[in-house]
Amino acid sequence: MKSIRELLAEDDLKKLASRSNFRYGQEIAKNDAIKIKKSNTFNLIVEIKPFGQRQIDTELHSTTKGLRWKCSCTAKKNFFCEHCVAVGLYLNTPAQRSE
Repeated sequence: MKSIRELLAEDDLKKLASRSNFRYGQEIAKNDAIKIKKSNTFNLIVEIKPFGQRQIDTELHSTTKGLRWKCSCTAKKNFFCEHCVAVGLYLNTPAQRSE
């Protein structure tokens, strides 16, 4: 089973998200709105508080079937939103990669 970081490479994020959600995710990731609440090799629980907006809770999990995700911004299944993108981009920053 791959680690959560391996499943969230930038190329993978671009495949999972729409172009507009990828762009929105880039903006969220730049604004330091992401706080990791719980993290290990295969699971990640994050709190996102974009400026002037409500708190969003996002969960990403590496499973034997691949990446699974859930975000409080939507009830749609299999919708890789801008918040999921932001978390992936945040994990790919040099400061986060070194941890």
